[in-house]
Amino acid sequence: MKRIWIIVGIASLAIAALLVFFIGGFGRQELASPKVGKVVESIYGLGTVTADQVYRAKAGISVQIRELSVTEGDQVKAGQVVARLEESVVKAPFAGTITEISFKAGEIVAPQVPILTLTNLSQLFLEVNLEQQSILRVKPDLLVQVSFESLRSEKVSGKVKAVYPRGSEFIVRVELEHWPKGVLPGMTADVAILVGEKENALLVPLNAINGGKVTRVRERKREKIDVKLGVVDSQWAEVISGDIRSDDQLVVRGR
Repeated sequence: MKRIWIIVGIASLAIAALLVFFIGGFGRQELASPKVGKVVESIYGLGTVTADQVYRAKAGISVQIRELSVTEGDQVKAGQVVARLEESVVKAPFAGTITEISFKAGEIVAPQVPILTLTNLSQLFLEVNLEQQSILRVKPDLLVQVSFESLRSEKVSGKVKAVYPRGSEFIVRVELEHWPKGVLPGMTADVAILVGEKENALLVPLNAINGGKVTRVRERKREKIDVKLGVVDSQWAEVISGDIRSDDQLVVRGR
Protein backbone atom coordinates (compact mmCIF):
# COMPACT_ATOMS: atom_id res chain seq x y z
CA MET A 1 0.00 0.00 0.00
CA LYS A 2 2.85 2.33 0.91
CA ARG A 3 4.39 1.71 -2.48
CA ILE A 4 1.13 2.68 -4.23
CA TRP A 5 0.99 5.97 -2.32
CA ILE A 6 4.57 6.71 -3.32
CA ILE A 7 3.71 6.13 -6.98
CA VAL A 8 0.62 8.35 -6.67
CA GLY A 9 2.72 11.06 -5.05
CA ILE A 10 5.34 10.94 -7.81
CA ALA A 11 2.64 11.09 -10.49
CA SER A 12 1.02 14.10 -8.78
CA LEU A 13 4.33 15.94 -8.68
CA ALA A 14 4.93 15.18 -12.36
CA ILE A 15 1.49 16.52 -13.32
CA ALA A 16 2.05 19.64 -11.23
CA ALA A 17 5.41 20.20 -12.90
CA LEU A 18 3.83 19.86 -16.33
CA LEU A 19 1.09 22.35 -15.42
CA VAL A 20 3.68 24.85 -14.20
CA PHE A 21 5.66 24.34 -17.40
CA PHE A 22 2.73 24.86 -19.75
CA ILE A 23 1.17 27.74 -17.82
CA GLY A 24 4.52 29.41 -17.46
CA GLY A 25 5.30 28.81 -21.12
CA PHE A 26 2.06 30.32 -22.41
CA GLY A 27 2.19 33.24 -20.04
CA ARG A 28 5.92 34.00 -20.17
CA GLN A 29 7.08 37.44 -21.13
CA GLU A 30 10.12 38.36 -23.16
CA LEU A 31 11.95 41.63 -23.68
CA ALA A 32 12.67 43.38 -26.97
CA SER A 33 14.23 46.71 -27.85
CA PRO A 34 12.76 49.49 -29.99
CA LYS A 35 14.72 50.45 -33.08
CA VAL A 36 15.15 53.36 -35.45
CA GLY A 37 14.59 52.58 -39.11
CA LYS A 38 12.30 52.62 -42.11
CA VAL A 39 8.73 51.39 -41.96
CA VAL A 40 6.39 50.83 -44.89
CA GLU A 41 2.65 50.30 -44.51
CA SER A 42 0.64 48.61 -47.24
CA ILE A 43 -2.96 47.59 -47.80
CA TYR A 44 -3.28 44.14 -49.33
CA GLY A 45 -5.90 42.78 -51.70
CA LEU A 46 -6.54 40.36 -54.52
CA GLY A 47 -6.63 41.90 -57.99
CA THR A 48 -8.39 40.49 -61.04
CA VAL A 49 -7.00 41.14 -64.51
CA THR A 50 -9.63 42.98 -66.56
CA ALA A 51 -9.68 44.10 -70.19
CA ASP A 52 -10.37 47.76 -70.93
CA GLN A 53 -12.00 47.10 -74.30
CA VAL A 54 -14.67 44.40 -74.55
CA TYR A 55 -17.28 44.31 -77.34
CA ARG A 56 -20.27 41.99 -77.33
CA ALA A 57 -22.05 41.85 -80.67
CA LYS A 58 -25.86 41.90 -80.28
CA ALA A 59 -28.89 42.34 -82.52
CA GLY A 60 -31.83 44.63 -81.79
CA ILE A 61 -34.38 42.10 -83.07
CA SER A 62 -34.56 38.34 -83.52
CA VAL A 63 -32.37 37.45 -86.49
CA GLN A 64 -30.76 34.44 -88.08
CA ILE A 65 -26.98 34.18 -88.30
CA ARG A 66 -26.10 33.68 -91.94
CA GLU A 67 -22.34 33.33 -91.48
CA LEU A 68 -19.66 33.47 -88.80
CA SER A 69 -16.36 34.65 -90.27
CA VAL A 70 -14.24 33.92 -87.20
CA THR A 71 -13.62 31.28 -84.55
CA GLU A 72 -12.68 31.64 -80.89
CA GLY A 73 -9.06 32.71 -80.51
CA ASP A 74 -8.88 34.53 -83.85
CA GLN A 75 -7.19 37.91 -83.89
CA VAL A 76 -9.05 40.47 -85.96
CA LYS A 77 -8.43 44.00 -87.17
CA ALA A 78 -10.61 47.03 -86.61
CA GLY A 79 -13.38 47.10 -89.25
CA GLN A 80 -13.03 43.40 -90.13
CA VAL A 81 -16.31 41.55 -90.78
CA VAL A 82 -16.83 38.93 -88.07
CA ALA A 83 -20.43 37.83 -88.74
CA ARG A 84 -23.23 38.24 -91.28
CA LEU A 85 -26.84 38.41 -90.15
CA GLU A 86 -30.03 38.36 -92.25
CA GLU A 87 -29.83 41.97 -93.40
CA SER A 88 -26.64 43.29 -91.84
CA VAL A 89 -23.00 42.58 -91.11
CA VAL A 90 -21.11 42.79 -87.85
CA LYS A 91 -17.68 44.47 -87.92
CA ALA A 92 -15.03 44.59 -85.24
CA PRO A 93 -14.99 48.10 -83.68
CA PHE A 94 -11.35 47.67 -82.63
CA ALA A 95 -8.47 45.23 -83.08
CA GLY A 96 -8.55 42.33 -80.65
CA THR A 97 -9.15 38.63 -80.05
CA ILE A 98 -12.40 36.70 -80.38
CA THR A 99 -12.80 35.31 -76.85
CA GLU A 100 -16.29 33.80 -77.08
CA ILE A 101 -18.79 32.69 -79.75
CA SER A 102 -22.20 31.77 -78.35
CA PHE A 103 -24.02 30.60 -81.52
CA LYS A 104 -23.51 28.76 -84.78
CA ALA A 105 -24.35 29.81 -88.31
CA GLY A 106 -28.03 29.21 -89.08
CA GLU A 107 -29.25 29.70 -85.52
CA ILE A 108 -31.78 32.36 -84.48
CA VAL A 109 -30.58 34.93 -81.97
CA ALA A 110 -32.96 36.72 -79.60
CA PRO A 111 -32.73 40.50 -79.15
CA GLN A 112 -29.82 41.80 -76.99
CA VAL A 113 -28.27 38.36 -76.60
CA PRO A 114 -24.48 38.40 -77.26
CA ILE A 115 -23.53 36.60 -80.46
CA LEU A 116 -19.78 36.83 -79.92
CA THR A 117 -17.29 38.68 -77.72
CA LEU A 118 -14.23 40.63 -78.89
CA THR A 119 -11.56 41.52 -76.31
CA ASN A 120 -8.50 43.75 -76.63
CA LEU A 121 -5.89 41.74 -74.73
CA SER A 122 -3.29 44.50 -75.01
CA GLN A 123 -5.18 46.99 -72.82
CA LEU A 124 -5.47 45.53 -69.33
CA PHE A 125 -5.81 46.74 -65.76
CA LEU A 126 -6.22 45.21 -62.29
CA GLU A 127 -9.48 45.53 -60.40
CA VAL A 128 -9.15 45.26 -56.61
CA ASN A 129 -12.17 44.98 -54.30
CA LEU A 130 -11.48 46.41 -50.81
CA GLU A 131 -13.50 46.75 -47.63
CA GLN A 132 -14.71 50.15 -46.44
CA GLN A 133 -12.05 50.64 -43.77
CA SER A 134 -9.22 50.06 -46.26
CA ILE A 135 -10.67 52.00 -49.20
CA LEU A 136 -10.72 55.20 -47.12
CA ARG A 137 -6.91 55.20 -47.13
CA VAL A 138 -6.46 54.62 -50.86
CA LYS A 139 -6.20 57.44 -53.39
CA PRO A 140 -4.99 57.89 -56.99
CA ASP A 141 -1.25 57.80 -57.75
CA LEU A 142 -0.29 55.61 -54.77
CA LEU A 143 2.44 53.11 -55.64
CA VAL A 144 1.51 49.44 -55.96
CA GLN A 145 3.48 46.19 -55.95
CA VAL A 146 1.91 43.23 -57.76
CA SER A 147 2.77 39.52 -57.68
CA PHE A 148 1.08 36.96 -59.95
CA GLU A 149 0.60 33.48 -58.52
CA SER A 150 2.45 31.73 -61.33
CA LEU A 151 5.23 34.37 -61.40
CA ARG A 152 6.17 34.71 -57.72
CA SER A 153 9.77 35.64 -58.51
CA GLU A 154 8.68 38.64 -60.58
CA LYS A 155 7.36 41.76 -58.85
CA VAL A 156 5.58 44.29 -61.05
CA SER A 157 5.15 47.96 -60.14
CA GLY A 158 2.10 50.07 -60.84
CA LYS A 159 -0.09 52.91 -59.60
CA VAL A 160 -3.61 53.44 -58.37
CA LYS A 161 -5.50 55.02 -61.27
CA ALA A 162 -8.94 55.45 -59.72
CA VAL A 163 -11.07 54.64 -56.66
CA TYR A 164 -14.84 54.28 -57.09
CA PRO A 165 -17.95 52.48 -55.81
CA ARG A 166 -19.87 49.80 -57.69
CA GLY A 167 -23.13 49.06 -55.95
CA SER A 168 -22.11 48.06 -52.42
CA GLU A 169 -18.51 47.28 -53.46
CA PHE A 170 -15.46 49.56 -53.36
CA ILE A 171 -13.13 49.22 -56.33
CA VAL A 172 -9.52 50.25 -56.93
CA ARG A 173 -8.28 50.40 -60.52
CA VAL A 174 -4.56 49.62 -60.76
CA GLU A 175 -2.51 50.14 -63.91
CA LEU A 176 0.90 48.48 -64.29
CA GLU A 177 4.11 49.79 -65.84
CA HIS A 178 4.38 46.61 -67.88
CA TRP A 179 2.51 43.31 -68.07
CA PRO A 180 4.27 39.94 -67.79
CA LYS A 181 3.97 37.88 -70.92
CA GLY A 182 1.00 35.54 -71.02
CA VAL A 183 -1.20 37.33 -68.46
CA LEU A 184 -4.88 37.18 -69.50
CA PRO A 185 -8.20 38.62 -68.28
CA GLY A 186 -9.62 36.64 -65.37
CA MET A 187 -6.22 35.85 -63.82
CA THR A 188 -5.57 37.05 -60.27
CA ALA A 189 -2.63 38.69 -58.51
CA ASP A 190 -1.65 39.70 -54.99
CA VAL A 191 -1.68 43.50 -54.70
CA ALA A 192 0.10 45.63 -52.08
CA ILE A 193 -0.90 49.32 -52.10
CA LEU A 194 1.68 51.55 -50.37
CA VAL A 195 -0.26 53.90 -48.07
CA GLY A 196 2.49 55.02 -45.68
CA GLU A 197 6.27 55.24 -45.47
CA LYS A 198 8.64 56.76 -42.91
CA GLU A 199 12.44 56.98 -42.68
CA ASN A 200 14.35 57.11 -39.39
CA ALA A 201 11.23 56.34 -37.37
CA LEU A 202 11.24 55.10 -33.78
CA LEU A 203 9.71 51.64 -34.06
CA VAL A 204 8.32 49.22 -31.49
CA PRO A 205 7.34 45.56 -32.07
CA LEU A 206 3.64 45.03 -32.67
CA ASN A 207 3.53 42.28 -30.06
CA ALA A 208 4.64 44.80 -27.44
CA ILE A 209 1.47 46.88 -27.91
CA ASN A 210 -1.63 46.11 -25.88
CA GLY A 211 -4.60 48.46 -25.86
CA GLY A 212 -2.55 51.48 -26.95
CA LYS A 213 0.05 50.89 -24.24
CA VAL A 214 3.46 49.27 -23.94
CA THR A 215 5.21 48.00 -20.84
CA ARG A 216 8.57 49.79 -20.71
CA VAL A 217 11.57 48.55 -18.75
CA ARG A 218 13.97 51.38 -17.91
CA GLU A 219 16.61 51.15 -15.21
CA ARG A 220 15.02 47.84 -14.07
CA LYS A 221 11.69 49.56 -13.46
CA ARG A 222 8.57 48.45 -15.32
CA GLU A 223 5.92 50.99 -16.28
CA LYS A 224 2.96 51.03 -18.67
CA ILE A 225 3.28 53.86 -21.17
CA ASP A 226 0.61 55.29 -23.51
CA VAL A 227 1.79 55.44 -27.11
CA LYS A 228 0.34 56.99 -30.25
CA LEU A 229 1.17 55.06 -33.42
CA GLY A 230 1.80 56.19 -36.97
CA VAL A 231 2.85 53.97 -39.87
CA VAL A 232 2.43 50.25 -39.16
CA ASP A 233 3.71 47.23 -41.06
CA SER A 234 3.38 43.51 -40.34
CA GLN A 235 5.90 43.53 -37.46
CA TRP A 236 6.69 47.09 -36.37
CA ALA A 237 4.81 50.30 -35.55
CA GLU A 238 6.03 53.89 -35.61
CA VAL A 239 5.76 55.72 -32.27
CA ILE A 240 4.51 59.28 -32.80
CA SER A 241 4.21 60.15 -29.11
CA GLY A 242 5.02 58.41 -25.84
CA ASP A 243 8.03 58.31 -23.52
CA ILE A 244 9.94 55.61 -25.37
CA ARG A 245 13.68 55.67 -26.18
CA SER A 246 15.65 53.40 -28.45
CA ASP A 247 17.71 52.17 -25.46
CA ASP A 248 14.60 51.08 -23.51
CA GLN A 249 13.35 47.52 -23.35
CA LEU A 250 9.75 46.51 -23.89
CA VAL A 251 7.79 43.54 -22.67
CA VAL A 252 6.52 41.46 -25.60
CA ARG A 253 4.15 38.54 -25.67
CA GLY A 254 6.02 35.24 -25.79
CA ARG A 255 5.67 33.10 -28.90
